[in-house]
Amino acid sequence: MKKSILLLVLVFFAGIAVGVVGTRMAVRHFVQRAIAQPERFQLFIEREMKWKLSLDESQQVKLHEILTDSRGQMREIRKQYQPQMVLVWSNTDSQISAMLTPEQQARYEKFKEANRPLIHTLHPGAP
Repeated sequence: MKKSILLLVLVFFAGIAVGVVGTRMAVRHFVQRAIAQPERFQLFIEREMKWKLSLDESQQVKLHEILTDSRGQMREIRKQYQPQMVLVWSNTDSQISAMLTPEQQARYEKFKEANRPLIHTLHPGAP
């Protein structure tokens, strides 16, 4: 009886762990794709709003125009501030490295390498 309960508890906690890790991976992937492919993210938003708000044809056209325009504006803002963002990220990276022990620095480099796709998606030009 005790083994059955212990097994049930272990399965329960394993399910929680798998759910947390799976959700984290899914959200990370979604954010990476939204940043890397804003056009696809825009289409997703348009479909969701069309369905959830019951938009008519003219509203859908106007929504598309609004989102396309704002996506272009955001792209221009990112271009304008990109050099400053790279500088901030580089400075942050240097400060973190400086505070770490040699062992931690090695692990930090591995951490950055493992997360390089996400880092470069969020901070193009990052070290």
